[in-house]
Amino acid sequence: NDVVVSGSYAYVAERFYGIEVMDVSDPRSPVMTGSVSMPSKGNTGSIAVSGPYAYVADFGRLVVIDISNPVSPASLGSVAAPGEALDVAVSGMVAYVVYVGNLESGLQVIDISNPASPVVLGSVATLSDPKGVAVSGTVVYVTNGSSGLQLIDVSNPASPSILGSVDTPGDANGVAVSGTIAYVSDGGSGLQVIDVSNPASPTILGSVDTPGGARDVVVSGTVAYVADFGSGLQ
Repeated sequence: NDVVVSGSYAYVAERFYGIEVMDVSDPRSPVMTGSVSMPSKGNTGSIAVSGPYAYVADFGRLVVIDISNPVSPASLGSVAAPGEALDVAVSGMVAYVVYVGNLESGLQVIDISNPASPVVLGSVATLSDPKGVAVSGTVVYVTNGSSGLQLIDVSNPASPSILGSVDTPGDANGVAVSGTIAYVSDGGSGLQVIDVSNPASPTILGSVDTPGGARDVVVSGTVAYVADFGSGLQ
């Protein structure tokens, strides 16, 4: 479902097999060094890595994993989400999890300073179909499918609040932020480039269609890399 690279290791969230750690120091010959199963045993979602820990959105919870020993990663602690945890972003000692529940969908703000016992600090309802999350400074960016991109102020973790939003023409899936620009993988509408310099009023600057359905995006320097369903990497 997801992969993150940190140093010479890749951390792969396998839906049915939990988390696998791959040594990618030789990109031509990656080697699996270790793995750890997840509580859901079939609904492992996305993964974020910060320092010696990995943070996994695993169905109804956030799970913290000690990855300091790549041969023997180990679950340390977890905290429940109000619904299905779909994506996670980490900044400092705080994790941000988007979830979809039966009655409400939203963003959960979680203190991860004690990895063995993460604690929910606050939460806020989002639009109905949250899918992806990114954080930059004190603003969290949440994609909401057909409802586009939503910006949330997390300067007070106990009381996150909606700053603004912008609808996108397609199905907003993944989001990456660089400076004052957000990049949204927008399904059949390709990549959307959004000015977020005024969080209360984000605006679409431009876009580029992709051959398939844009599922996810990462940005490095002046290049955006889009995982495009049906056509691979753009």
